[in-house]
Parts: sequence; structure tokens; C-alpha cells
Amino acid sequence: MNQIETLGPAERIIQALLAYTDHAVHNRPGMIVPDGRFNVGVRWEPVTHKEEGEPKQKVVYKLSKVGKKTVRTRVGVLQDNGKIVEAGREVGEYRAAGLFPEVAVWMYKEVAEVWKLDNEFAARWASYAFGQEHRDLKVILAAFMLCQSRKGDPIVDGGKVAFYDEDFRDVGEAMMLLSRKDGKDFNPKLLLRIHDVLSLPGIAAINRELGFGRSARRPFYGRWDKAVEKWLRHREQNPKMLEGLMKAGFRSTVMELARRVGFKPETTKFFEILRWKQAQAKDGRRQLAIGQVMAAAETWVGMTEEQICEKIVKEKPNFKRVVGLLPKEVGVTRAIMSAAIEAGALSDKDLIIYTPTLEELGLLEVQDVKDRWNRAIKAADDMRAANIATRVKSKETKEQLQEAADGALQKAVEETMKGMRVYFMVDVSGSMSTAIEAAKSHVARFLQGFPQDRVHVSVFNTQGREIQIRIASAAGVENAFKGLKASGGTDYGAGIRVLQAHKPKDDEDSLMIWVGDEEAQPFADAVQRSGLRPMAFGFVKVGGQTALGGFYGGSAVRDTAAQLGIPCFIISEQTFADPYAIPRTIRALVAATPVGKTVTQAVVVPRVTLVETILKQELLKLPAWAA
Repeated sequence: MNQIETLGPAERIIQALLAYTDHAVHNRPGMIVPDGRFNVGVRWEPVTHKEEGEPKQKVVYKLSKVGKKTVRTRVGVLQDNGKIVEAGREVGEYRAAGLFPEVAVWMYKEVAEVWKLDNEFAARWASYAFGQEHRDLKVILAAFMLCQSRKGDPIVDGGKVAFYDEDFRDVGEAMMLLSRKDGKDFNPKLLLRIHDVLSLPGIAAINRELGFGRSARRPFYGRWDKAVEKWLRHREQNPKMLEGLMKAGFRSTVMELARRVGFKPETTKFFEILRWKQAQAKDGRRQLAIGQVMAAAETWVGMTEEQICEKIVKEKPNFKRVVGLLPKEVGVTRAIMSAAIEAGALSDKDLIIYTPTLEELGLLEVQDVKDRWNRAIKAADDMRAANIATRVKSKETKEQLQEAADGALQKAVEETMKGMRVYFMVDVSGSMSTAIEAAKSHVARFLQGFPQDRVHVSVFNTQGREIQIRIASAAGVENAFKGLKASGGTDYGAGIRVLQAHKPKDDEDSLMIWVGDEEAQPFADAVQRSGLRPMAFGFVKVGGQTALGGFYGGSAVRDTAAQLGIPCFIISEQTFADPYAIPRTIRALVAATPVGKTVTQAVVVPRVTLVETILKQELLKLPAWAA
């Protein structure tokens, strides 16, 4: 059995992690409630709270989006222990902004399972992930690699050191210390987040179970302290880098990193740049900058709008810093936003994020601003624009944002789709009556990522009908599914038969993606007769969910995959609510699909699976200054 075959379980774990859409960090308060549909067993929802009544009680309200409006719905009263209670019944648990422990622990445990299957493969996976977008997963992988037990220990043979074991902790260090021009490296907040992850009791327990570290009580941090010490020293020795972090708004984070590792600078310059006043410790150990007067923190309080605009144009700070320094009584005005755009303070992503503000201030009617905005949306590299489109008023602006999201999705999956043909089948039978609109919405957000010439779409009940997508965009997909209503019985085979004229080429693999509720009989015979030879199924389960998160009725898609001996990858409905998850899920789904045997003699570029890509990945190495 070759290595790729033995890594089948690892690939399934990685695919599940890549496709999982819940974030390990939420930057606003929320509540969790039990929900079996999620891998972690709970569901997170955004909330706020307000003190009401006599005596005062903290009343929690759930925040839900209805169209463009946020609706507040009372949930219950927040107790001192964090539980939310209504009418004497516990309805959830309050969570402050920050780590979502259940997700972080689940992800860490899955990484540990891959490491137990193959230590080196896990290290190559972490090296591969460093250049990807999934920040939560990168933090978890870095945390794990810093702590795992392969750390370059001497291997003794005959009483002498014969050689040294692999040092995979270097990979975790390298993830923390390497810089990338594309912004996919770790900023100070992510470095701090690694420490917070390793501090979680659930993750500390996993590390103890695996034999990482020695303490039976304290969390194990591996080489985190050492890596942060190197990171801080490098920036102390390169003051411009430290000043850049100040301008980017990371002052307090850098200070917190220094506190956690007890960093001792070589000169007072480090404290001066951070404007960090030093007081003597009780034990008298501190020696630098004690009592030294530091420059006051910059403030724009008392400045006029004109003075602020002049300062922005002259100093060119990034927009995050501009917003942080703006006095509340001034705020973001048309003149200030114009000055910031002129000074280059807003990145392409900033311009997309602030589109509703630009529209409200009338700046999208200014030609220079409109030109700069147009360049930004054309360079979009994620689907954020699709979410922003729901918050603007102009139809033209909404369409341009949606086009940008479509383009970003297509670019994201273009390389992955080489050598792949996709068949997309949507159940429109009567049992889908309550879920057909959700299904159409999901398809519209998902399908435009696939190249038109290699994707074939059908809808089916007892009869199948091929759907023609005239334009590879959300608007094109929406138009193609316009007017569809749920009706009739269910024959999954009908969805296949109507597409069987579009057979994959000899050098192509094929993937079938199903959207439905599985209320039918297995259909392996129809798949085999079609000649479409799918290597895997993708399945979006809509409708038919029980209160506890299970599914009513059948399991036709999963049973058919089992009969055919091919994998069936479940695509969560939550994927479609996350603009970052859709391209990531498509790429993970395609990459995890097994590669078939090519029978043509023509010279072709073979499709490479996710495991093969990871196996070819060079292990990350420490930068020269940190070696």
C-alpha cells in the first residue's frame, strides 16, 4: 500500500477542517446553544445585552439579519455564571468576544489525529497551510507544531549520538517568524492568539494526553516564548519595523507579547518607540528606562477637519490608524475620507469594506474616487464584496460588487479545476417545498465558481431537465433557476440521465454535487449506466433536519456513494453564509477528490490531489536571522 493510500484518513480530516465554516474567533459577543448539526455540538449566534428593570438585570438580545436590517430578539437574562435564563429555563451560554473554545479544541484535536497518522505529513501540511488564507487553521497548526514532540533530539546508537531527529517545532517557529509580501504571514495579534489557543484547558489536556510537556497542571507552550523573543529582538534591532507596527495600530499587542515572555530590550529605544513608560519592579530587576519620560501618545483631539485632512495627506497613515485617532465630534466626513483616499490610506480591501460609507458620502460620484474604487473591486481576491453588496442602495454599485465577488471566486478555483468536470444536480421534488428557495440561493452563490465549459447542471423530480447557465455569475445562475417550484416525486437517477451526454474526457476526473434532502432510494445503477464515472460526491443537505440536528428520512446520496465505493463530502449550509468559506470549500472539495487513471496517450497536465500537493511541499525553514 503506497503512502497516499495510507493517508486517506488524513485527507478526510483535512477536507473536513477546510470545509468547516464556523470561526475559531468571534470579534463580538455571542451566545452558544446545543446544536447537533455542527461538529462541535454547539451553535454560536451574535448577541448584545442591555441593563433593564429594577433591580437592574442584563437582558440578552439575539441579533438577526432580516434583509438590510438587524433585528433584536429577547433571549433571556444573563446570570453571573454566564448562563442565559428565561422563565426559569437555561436557553444558552453567553460568550464575550474572543476565542470560540469549542471550535479551537475540535480543530486542534483533528490536527492531532493527522499527526498521529504521520508526523512528517502533519509538518508538511502546516508548511503548505502557511501560504493559504485560512487564518484560524494556520493558528491551530502553528500552535500544534510548536508543541509536538519531534524537536531535533539526538538519536543514540551504541552509546554515541548517531544523528539528530527531525525538528518539526522549527516549522511552527517559521510560521511565526517568516514574512510574506502577500500579507498571509502572522501579524502580532495572531502571534498572541497562538498563546491564547494553547492556554485553553481542552487543548492543554490534548497536549498532556499526547505526552507534550511535563506539567500535569500548567498549559504547555512549546517554543512559543522562544519564537516571540526572536520576533521582538528582530524588531528591536530593526526600528523601522517596530515603527511600522506602531503605525499599523499594533502598539498594545506588541507590549502584551513583550509582557508574556518577559522581554528584556538591549536599549531604551524599544520603549521609546512604543511610548512605554517603565516603573521599577518590586524586586528591583528592571534596569532600562526607569522613570524616563516618554513622548505623549499622538492625539487629534482639538484639531479641525481641515487640520486633520492636511495631516492625513502629509503623513499618509493607514485608515485603521486614521479611524483610531479621529475625535468623536468630527468622525469620518466626506473631506476626511477624500483625503485618506488621496493619501493612499485605504487598501483595496478597505475600499470594498467602506463602499456603503463612500456611497453615503456621495464619493462614488467623484470620478477620481470612482476610478480608484473600480481598480479595487477588479483586484478583489475574496467574496467579501458579495456581503457588502447587500448593504448598498445603488443598483449599479450592487451589481459591480457582485461581479467582483464572482470574479474573485472564479480566480480562486480556476487552478484547482484543471482536469476536472463537475455535474451539479438539484432536487426540486415536492419534499423540497420548504427548502427550494434555500437550495436555489446556495446554488447561486456556489456555482459561479466553476468554469462554464466544464460544469453541467440539472434539476429533477421524477423527470430531469438540464439547466443552461448563460453567464457564469450569480445573476446568471439566479436567472437560470427563475420560476422553479418544488413538485412531484423524487428520482435522483433522472438528474443524472439528462446529463449523460456530457461525458468526461479521458484525461478528466468527474465530481457530482447534489443539493437535496435525500428522500429517495439509492441510485448507484443510474450512475454506473451514465458513464459519467464520478470519483466523489459532494452533498449539500437542505431541508429535513430534526430539532436535534439529525436528518429525517432517507440517506440516498450517502448510501449510493457507499455502494459505488467513492467518498461523499458533506458541504455545510453554513458555508454559503461565509464569503471566505465558499472558494475554500470548492478548492478543498476538488482537491480531495481522488485522481482517476488516465487512459489517453496524449500529454496532459494531471490533476493533483490535496495529499499529493502536501507531500510535495517543502518544510518551512527559519529565516536566516532567526536560525
